[in-house]
Amino acid sequence: MEIATLIGGIGIFLLGMTLLTDTLKKWAGTRLRHRLNQFTDGSLSGATLGAMLTTLFQSSSVTTLMTIGFVSAGLLTFTQSLPLVIGANVGSATTGWIIAILGYNLDVRQLFLPIIGIGMAFRLSSPRLRRVGLLLVSIGLIFVGIGTLQEAMRDVVTFSFGSAGEMTVLHQALLIGIGFMMTAVLQSSTIGLVLTMTALATAAISLPQAAYLVLGQSAGTSLVVALGSIGGWKSARRIVLGHAIYHVSIVLIGWLTFPVLFEVVNRVADWFNWNDLLRLALFHTTFHLLGVILFLPFYQTFARRLLKWIPSRSEKLTRLLDKNMSQLPTVALEAARRSLLEIERYLGNETELLVREGRLREDELTLVDKTLSDVRVFLSTIRLEDEGKQNDYGQHLSLLHTIDHLERWLYVLREVEPVHALRDTDFLAARELVLHELDLVNQLNHHTPPEDSKLWKQASKQLAEYRKAHRSELLEETAANQLEMDQTIQKVQVLLWLDRIGYHIWRATRHLIKPTVPSERFDVNRED
Repeated sequence: MEIATLIGGIGIFLLGMTLLTDTLKKWAGTRLRHRLNQFTDGSLSGATLGAMLTTLFQSSSVTTLMTIGFVSAGLLTFTQSLPLVIGANVGSATTGWIIAILGYNLDVRQLFLPIIGIGMAFRLSSPRLRRVGLLLVSIGLIFVGIGTLQEAMRDVVTFSFGSAGEMTVLHQALLIGIGFMMTAVLQSSTIGLVLTMTALATAAISLPQAAYLVLGQSAGTSLVVALGSIGGWKSARRIVLGHAIYHVSIVLIGWLTFPVLFEVVNRVADWFNWNDLLRLALFHTTFHLLGVILFLPFYQTFARRLLKWIPSRSEKLTRLLDKNMSQLPTVALEAARRSLLEIERYLGNETELLVREGRLREDELTLVDKTLSDVRVFLSTIRLEDEGKQNDYGQHLSLLHTIDHLERWLYVLREVEPVHALRDTDFLAARELVLHELDLVNQLNHHTPPEDSKLWKQASKQLAEYRKAHRSELLEETAANQLEMDQTIQKVQVLLWLDRIGYHIWRATRHLIKPTVPSERFDVNRED
């Protein structure tokens, strides 16, 4: 029955942790997103936020997976995310301290079972108190689960690893490996810590053995995070790799410096006359603080290395942009122009895939959206100088026009309904004109002469004339009852869709290869 109690305790703990995570995400998620950049401006504030989130969620893995989500959503940069990941583990020490302070012999369920009842009363009494009630219930479940685990472990833990004095390097490695597997199997280093503290309190293991298990449990969170981020973008893979490197590194450092670290912890604990549970909690906290102290000052170097190892497609498209260029406006503007050329070619390939095969790859369009935002931010840092200001002003203005047209082109692509009717033979001529423009885009480079812009202009005007003429024919056929009104509307929408794409291709390209003169006005009848 003890095994059944153990399994039940794990289930209650995980239920409480899941409920707590979901409640906090809904409650604080919006505010948290708005304040993320404010709290991650510096390495120390980022690490502090990571520790606070882990304290709230009772899981460093949850904090790391949330951070991956923030980076993937563009709310945080990869570099900003690293301090959160580094600081997350410090918050996981909270549970250990609570257990150690309350003591092993105290049944924490007696303290927290009433909290579950109070929480449910709050949840049922008022809509305003609903989330507060769920928060109390989740906290109560977590500690009821911990109490159940403690009870089960009193009888389950009958093994012994031998005395601490007999431990060889092989024994140490075995303990670290067991700790790793505990976290991997239980999907929570917190549960592993609770089980370890229970085993320590029952004298099934010694304090040094418990400390080695804690080292392994810390490394095991890397596997939990890796499994939780499967299928993610490259930003997710970078964070997973950074998380793994950080944890493996601090475990190796903790292992190599164990005699010194353990001695320091014991001396501090002797001064306060602490028991073994408090000593283990102190070791757990000290070990993670050591990792923060060693890694946090160099997190930007660490981030640059990871970016180099796993470059993202968006960074390839904007690799020419360097914030240090802002002091050289002409150079910076040319770098932005060349980046936009690459982005337009990339968007052109996606458009061709959509027009030819009807395939819309939303991830790729999101990537283009992000890179355009990056270029826009880069352009906002450029300050024009008096010397050569007029030429630079014209170039700057043209690039802003280009971004505007690329974004509108992107917006049109996401109008999925007209795409389904593209294979209609009525639109072959219009499709070929768009594909001709896209073929020209594919040949774009920074040496393309300005006079070539007339090629796109000619194709776009032919497309507009075709749209006007064919639209009139469709309306005449509808009036003669040769076409249903629904069919006419759909066909006209497709014509407009193709015409708009062709127009934005022309205008984006025109501004890229032939910079605007401030006084210049283009002889077109449509809005720019």
